[in-house]
Order: sequence, then C-alpha cells, then structure tokens
Amino acid sequence: MEHVYAVIMAGGIGSRFWPRSRVTRPKQFLPLIGGQSMIEATCERLRSWLPDEAILVVGSGIHEPICRKLLPWLPQENLLLEPAGRNTAPCIALAATVLQRRDPQASMICLPADHYIGDDAAFRDCLQQAVRASRDGRLLTIGIQPDRPETGYGYIRAAKGEGARPVISFHEKPRREQALEYLASGEYFWNSGIFVWQCHSLLQGMERHCPQIHQPLQALPPTGNPAFPQALEETFANLPSLSIDVGLMEPASREKDRVAVISSTFPWSDVGTWQALHGMREQDPEGNAATGQVVLVRSRGCLVEGGEERVIALVGMENTIVIDTEDALLVCRMDADQEVRAVIEDLKQRGWHEPL
Repeated sequence: MEHVYAVIMAGGIGSRFWPRSRVTRPKQFLPLIGGQSMIEATCERLRSWLPDEAILVVGSGIHEPICRKLLPWLPQENLLLEPAGRNTAPCIALAATVLQRRDPQASMICLPADHYIGDDAAFRDCLQQAVRASRDGRLLTIGIQPDRPETGYGYIRAAKGEGARPVISFHEKPRREQALEYLASGEYFWNSGIFVWQCHSLLQGMERHCPQIHQPLQALPPTGNPAFPQALEETFANLPSLSIDVGLMEPASREKDRVAVISSTFPWSDVGTWQALHGMREQDPEGNAATGQVVLVRSRGCLVEGGEERVIALVGMENTIVIDTEDALLVCRMDADQEVRAVIEDLKQRGWHEPL
C-alpha cells in the first residue's frame, strides 16, 4: 500500500509490571511472551508487509540505546525521541507532523509497542481495511469485540452496521455493572488504542480540538535541521499531558460521521497487567503459570516469576502473583494487580529510586 506508514508508540513506563518493568527497561522492551521483546514482535508483525523506511518509533530519549540495540534495522531518522512524556496526543501529533512533511499523502497506522496480536494475517487485513476506509478523511479506530465485562479497558459505542461503523461515543473504564450492560447491548467495543488516519486529517482535527499541541509542533524546524533537538525539548516542556482519546477522538466523535470503528478479527490483549499475562501463559492443571525454580504445593491460579538463583516455594496459595527480581520482590493478590502502580508512587515518596 503506497503512502502507508506505521507509528509505534514506545514511550510508556509499564508501571503495572513492576518489578520486572523499570524506568530504564520498561514493559515494551521485555520478552513477556515468547523470546522476543514486545516491541520487536510488534515491529516484525509490521515488517512482514511494510518496508522498514515506512515504520517509525516514538519513544523516550532515555531509551534510545535500547531501541537502537533491539531495532538495528530501523532507519536513524525513523526513531523520534520525546524529551518528556506527555501522553499520546503530543506523541501522535509529533509523528504526524514529521510524516506529513515527508509525504503529504501519508496515511498513518498508530499502535502501541506492547500489545499481543494472535493472528498476524488477520491483523494486517484489518489495518488495510481501515487504511482504505480512512481515505475519505475519517479518523478510524480498531475496536475489539468484548467477550467479558472487562473493567480495565475503555469502551467505544458504535452505530449498527458493517465495515467502518460511525462512533457514537467513547467511555472510560466502567464499573462492573456498566460493563455488564455494555456487553449485553452488543453496541460496544473495547478501545484497542490502535488508530488509522491520513496525516492531514489527523492534523486538521488536532488544529481544531488541540491547538495548544498542534500550533507549537507546527512551528518546529525540520527534523534534519541542527536546531530541531533543542526546539523539540523546549516545545515539549510546555505541552500539556493529554491522551489522544480525550483530546481528539471524543470531541471529533460528536461531529457527524467524523470518527469510525472497525471491528477486529484477530485475538488481542493489551497485556496490561500481571493477571492478563497469567491468562496468556502456559498453565499446569491447577492453573499455575511459573518460570524459574518454583515449587507449588496445594496452590492454584498463581503466577510466579523467578530466576535460577533461588527457589521460590508457595504452599496453600490461591490466585497469587509472585515476581522475584535481583533487588525487589512483589507479592499480591491476582485481583489487586491494578494497584501495583501504587507501589511505584510509594517508592518515589520514600526516595527509594534504585528499585524504580
């Protein structure tokens, strides 16, 4: 497909995967599923049908060395480094600005670096369908057909129909009662965080709904200009931290037929928590998933990650997460894994920066 580019968002910190995920090596750079890191698997999935020069990675400046090491094939100019984390709206707008200058006809697939996709061919076909649908100026998102009342995902309500369906509204992570209603209605998708649009359509939307982000980025010099790195640093320091959903997709969805969703046809997970990873790992007859030197006695439904340095033994435990690293140990109930982020905040307040 001509003029099609993929932008991989790799700037997250993966706080819910502490203590494996750290500031210097967050979740997207870890081999959580299989032997490859999450970002390598994402890139290989795209490289099967897009040329290397059509793939861009947007990440944090502190992760440049690990990006270069894991992705040696990535053209130098296709690694865009954010001086500071400002959520997804500035990240995406920066990439779109750069691409639009390179190719005024550019279409952009935007996706996170750390999701699991279970069928590469179906994933490709879905994205190509979205690219074709976006050529009339619509902003496309990929929706996941829900199979349970998940409270950890955002939801998209869509009009009835086939193909690219108009989006009625976006909804933040719901309470369980709401999630049950969404599931029963058949009108809602999980929000995958995967988007497709023409760069000029995206930038028009940013200009209308997020001028505080659009205008400063448009004023940047070209990426090849020696002044670009300093200008980018100064610009990002003053940008708001804003998600693309809140900043653009939600207000744009109130414009008639402006935003559409295409239902996925591939197995998907954002692998957002230890509990999600547990569900994707090979398990014993008691539902335990363990790596390392692990002994399990009368235990079930547990996720245990250790190394070869010491034995980890669980006796009479249920639905428990145990993650052992060289300098930190996490033990928590399976249903409390969303609260791992609170550990990060507590460590910061205590001034204990080494385990971060």
